[in-house]
Amino acid sequence: MLFVSRCTRLCQNIIPKHKNCALTRVPSRNGYIVLLPEISKDLTESLLQVNADHPSFTGLDIKKCENTISNQFIDFECGIRDIEDYLNSVEDGKYDLFKDVLEPIENLSHKFDQIWAVLKTLYLADSSVMPARIYYPIHNKACMSHTTKYNSKPIYEACKKADLSKLTEEQVAVVNKFIKEGKLNGLELSEKLDYSFKANKQKCSAKQKYFKIRLEMAWSQFQQIIDNPQLVKDFPEDLLTLMALNKNNPKKRPWKVALTWGTADRFIEYCPDRDLRWNVWQAYEKAGSPADEKRELNNGLEVEEIRKLRLEAAEKLGFKNYGELSLITKMAPSISVIENTLLTILDKARPLQDKEIESLQNFSNKKGNEYPIQMWDVSYWARLQKKELFGYDEVQWSEYFPLDRVLDGLFELCRRLYGIRILEMPNRADVWHPDVKYYEIIHENDPSIVAGFYLDLCSRPQKMKAVGEPGWLVTHRTASSIPKKVLPLTALIMNFPSMQNKNPSLLSFDQVKILFGKFGHLLQNVLCQVHYAEVSGLSNVEWDAVGITSNFMIHWLYDKDTFDSINSHYKTGKRLPNDQLTEMKQHMAGFNTCDELYKSMIDIKMHTIKTNWNDLVKEMWSNYYGFPLSKWNSFPCRFAEVMSNEQGAASYYSGLWSRIIAADVFQSFKAPDETTKNLGNNFRDTFFAFGGSCPSGEIFRRFKGRDPNPEAFISDLGLDKDDSN
Repeated sequence: MLFVSRCTRLCQNIIPKHKNCALTRVPSRNGYIVLLPEISKDLTESLLQVNADHPSFTGLDIKKCENTISNQFIDFECGIRDIEDYLNSVEDGKYDLFKDVLEPIENLSHKFDQIWAVLKTLYLADSSVMPARIYYPIHNKACMSHTTKYNSKPIYEACKKADLSKLTEEQVAVVNKFIKEGKLNGLELSEKLDYSFKANKQKCSAKQKYFKIRLEMAWSQFQQIIDNPQLVKDFPEDLLTLMALNKNNPKKRPWKVALTWGTADRFIEYCPDRDLRWNVWQAYEKAGSPADEKRELNNGLEVEEIRKLRLEAAEKLGFKNYGELSLITKMAPSISVIENTLLTILDKARPLQDKEIESLQNFSNKKGNEYPIQMWDVSYWARLQKKELFGYDEVQWSEYFPLDRVLDGLFELCRRLYGIRILEMPNRADVWHPDVKYYEIIHENDPSIVAGFYLDLCSRPQKMKAVGEPGWLVTHRTASSIPKKVLPLTALIMNFPSMQNKNPSLLSFDQVKILFGKFGHLLQNVLCQVHYAEVSGLSNVEWDAVGITSNFMIHWLYDKDTFDSINSHYKTGKRLPNDQLTEMKQHMAGFNTCDELYKSMIDIKMHTIKTNWNDLVKEMWSNYYGFPLSKWNSFPCRFAEVMSNEQGAASYYSGLWSRIIAADVFQSFKAPDETTKNLGNNFRDTFFAFGGSCPSGEIFRRFKGRDPNPEAFISDLGLDKDDSN
């Protein structure tokens, strides 16, 4: 089929045909006034770089970039409308679904996504170039435009009529994605039900937004000022920076404790004053709850209203509850399988938790603690116990993880596992800042370039920083071949410590974990071997399977050879001991796992049964914790990951599920009769290569030859051991 250009269509005065393209119209009394920003052809080509290997970042006029992407929104929406008109005009079966419908959509998406990726990268990397006030309107418009293809009834119906038996496995995945998204968007509903469904979604979205606003306001009401330098003398520098009132001199008093995650929890972990720990903990417990002194900040009723609206939406779409609806985008086959898996782990983790707390109590008593261990004491004493048992100290260990050393070890692991070489290529690609490094991937025995990626890892004042978000992966080009095969290209943007006083960037062990995990996602993006961007990389991977590749990479940190390759003291070259890595990983695993199990299960229960959230908390608490339930505990009222985000609903368990699968996969590498390289190549050719083109359960079966189970996860964390340290 033939699509004329936007300019041609306008010149032919056929815009009324596209009056439903939201970005092209301004209502007038008698018709539509079309506003098209003036743009430079050179700028468009510079941003798109359709025929080049790398996009251009420098010298861009941001105002013109705004206009360029606005025109891309128009092109995209009008292109979708053209496809709809074509489908409405042709007889059933007289078109080729991929050649005439889905591949043209791919072509439209490529241009759209490439420009969006450039602007997103600039926003995350340099707010002075792409400030939030400019980027957010673009981002919101892009998100709206991007969903147009999934809200099209003609495209949805065409996909439903497809003869799947005549398609490849990958094509089936693409078609099923459009059907799945269309169903979730209500395209099966009658006009009356569709109106009600959309009204429900808008109301729920507003409630979720208010939930988050109330919680943030409740957090902002609390202030704990610390004026005593002795209290913070052992705090990591990044925590001091978060707390410092003087950001230019974080070691200068006073400091303020905020109730944001990443500050409050770490303050409790490091603060030696028990009363201060309790004060911050109880304030965090109360936030957003009926116990909050300001009733207007109470999220209790909001939780029930959001649950009710989600249930109504699920029922309108033909599901028993929202939990069942969420399974459309999950690897897990049923709610009962999820619950049974979590309960199997709980049976092992809960008794171990009791032993861990007993051990922690004995340890703290020897150190002068005269009180029974409570929730606000656990992380503090666990940190000190971990230091005594294994010599682990976050600040001291960071001296052994200079960034360049970690990267060398990471790249060597990739060569050993996947048979790829990662080479830095200075001056090969335009970059957005001198700190940015560009790399290319080649197969060990083949000089041809497989993929490229950018690393922008160290913090700068202009970089985007978000609480709870360690970094961002921006896909500039997917590993796909429509309309033609191009070089996959991804950017990884982080906020690790920068060089100071000629000392290298030094990472904490937790930051090393984050880097390995993010790199697993990067590899899944660029090593994918599919034809269609719709199912390339992480796209179309089930929510509870997204973390498999990242957690698999993290497992290698506890491999002795890998650990030795990534650590070396930045001054002396001395290495850390590697004889207690497993024991260190298993420290407090019972308590930490129970905590994740509780959050996962209460999320599932809130989206499968109607019991009030407060009754659920009272009913479930003692099954997961060995501590009395606080009178202020209203956890769902501050459960922002689930209650303020529709995608998080009935999905919190996904993090655990991915870890379970990753542990099962990693267990294969411990088998004595298997070579690491053979298994690594197999992993590369399944989990990386398939991306979202094959169900994750099937990918696992092709790798392991069976269905997954939690036994490896239980064993890996020592949840089945008889004794605790």
